[in-house]
Amino acid sequence: MLIPPEVLPDHVLGLVETVYTLGGKIDPMYIGDVIGENIEVLPHTIDLAEVLGLITYRDGIVTLTETGENIVKSNTKTVVKKLRELASRLQPLKDIVEILKSKGYLEVDEYRNIIMQKYPNNYHKAYQHILIWGAFLRLFKMDEKDSKIIPIDLRSL
Repeated sequence: MLIPPEVLPDHVLGLVETVYTLGGKIDPMYIGDVIGENIEVLPHTIDLAEVLGLITYRDGIVTLTETGENIVKSNTKTVVKKLRELASRLQPLKDIVEILKSKGYLEVDEYRNIIMQKYPNNYHKAYQHILIWGAFLRLFKMDEKDSKIIPIDLRSL
């Protein structure tokens, strides 16, 4: 699955925490009211959280999974580790990590090309948001000169 360009890790974690707080099951119509999330972002957040195995969405009800509950109850370090494992198969993270593993870095132009290829209609938002995903998951970040994407910690992948 391709990470929706408008969805950030905070959206996914906020959704999971909200479902947990509200008893583990909720009609998504009420989630937007509770978390104040943009109606455009919420469906994409639900889809991504479901792909990650944190929730299920059936018959109009969002239900927290055991994995989602474990995420909510974990400390920050564990949340990042678990979410990183779950997100490792998502695009474009998977492609970027594979290049970083083999080459050790990614030129900004190469990164830009990957993002343009995957998100031709939402390039600018995706460019920033995928960097946020990479940094949050401790996978990669932009170097100090803004010229390369460099790994943060790829040992556990």
